[in-house]
Amino acid sequence: MLRLTKPTLYLWCCFLFTLLLFLSPLGLNPTQAATDNITKRLTDLESRWGHLQLGGEFSLLAEYKQRAFEEYRTPDLKNYLNLYLDAQIDRNFYFYLLLSHYDNFGYLNQLYVNEAAVRYRSPQLLIDLGKFKFTLDPLGLIADHSASPLQGFAIQTGNHEFYVGGFYSRLFLNPAKIDEEKIAITSDDQFGFRMALPKPQYLLGMTLVTTPAGDLSETAVGLDFITNIAGGALQTEVAWYKPGTESFQAYKHDGAFGGLAVWNKNVATTTYTFSTWYFEKGFAPISSVLNDSFLEKGEIFANNSYGIGGGIQRKLENNWDTTLKAGLLFSPEQTFTGPQLTFSGRLRKSFSIATNLEFGFDSGFEADVDKINLHRYNRLVIQFNTVF
Repeated sequence: MLRLTKPTLYLWCCFLFTLLLFLSPLGLNPTQAATDNITKRLTDLESRWGHLQLGGEFSLLAEYKQRAFEEYRTPDLKNYLNLYLDAQIDRNFYFYLLLSHYDNFGYLNQLYVNEAAVRYRSPQLLIDLGKFKFTLDPLGLIADHSASPLQGFAIQTGNHEFYVGGFYSRLFLNPAKIDEEKIAITSDDQFGFRMALPKPQYLLGMTLVTTPAGDLSETAVGLDFITNIAGGALQTEVAWYKPGTESFQAYKHDGAFGGLAVWNKNVATTTYTFSTWYFEKGFAPISSVLNDSFLEKGEIFANNSYGIGGGIQRKLENNWDTTLKAGLLFSPEQTFTGPQLTFSGRLRKSFSIATNLEFGFDSGFEADVDKINLHRYNRLVIQFNTVF
């Protein structure tokens, strides 16, 4: 048995005291150290408050739908909540975050990160890195990530004579088991590139999108032209799309064309719109305004169709305004043989700049999973919106 003499006991006490001083910063107890750490964090946060911007938007709606895929016997009750946080890190770097909450009452409730990205900005260069919403081509026929955010990076540069931009986005990560001991990891990666010539009277651009391999493989190229005609702004885009050999699309083809033209003109408190479109059978890019998100936007066009339409947006008295869009849609290979009427209408009452109540009705067409067969879609909605 080890016996401690007084000199030995004294040395052990000195050692333990020294150890406690080392483990407790500046000789403070752990509780005091934790308090000082929290105080430091709050002080650092307060010093950056001048660089933070916080805001959001909230929507509460009730809608009744008539669809070919579902038989609604009760209205949907939903709310959407978006929380935005933007922070200027320093002179060139910014961080932006979008937290989204979606609640379909009685069915689905989820909170998720919609955007989380860092931006670098200089006079000649703009770079976004992370998860963010981004559309490369102006009308979004082949490179639209406004509903499904891009996950990767985007680079843009240019001046008053030229524009060059591009992006990389991870679309899908696929772990596939080879045997009992090894798993192969593959991915569907999308690349986009754009060149444009911005001139005083017009803008001419070309966009290329490719996903080389995987279930989402495709190649698409688009040409767009923007100019002023008859006192209004004309936007046009013509695109060619081909699914890859591994694509999940059941309808295989060697290429399909799509085109969209939109003309807008403002006259006093009224905006007039004219549109025409042509989407050939099989034109179904992965990142496109033609995807399902367009239904809630009240668009009057659809896959595998062609047609013409017009619209009017007008401010009324007592803070009321209305938006009406209507068109004729043709698709000879469908069960219907003649032209079909498509319609979208909105009536809004604004209580302030930030808050309004909206009534709407949509009657158009949505495509099946194959993006070929069309079905009539009717939607009646009442929606409360506010921003803060």
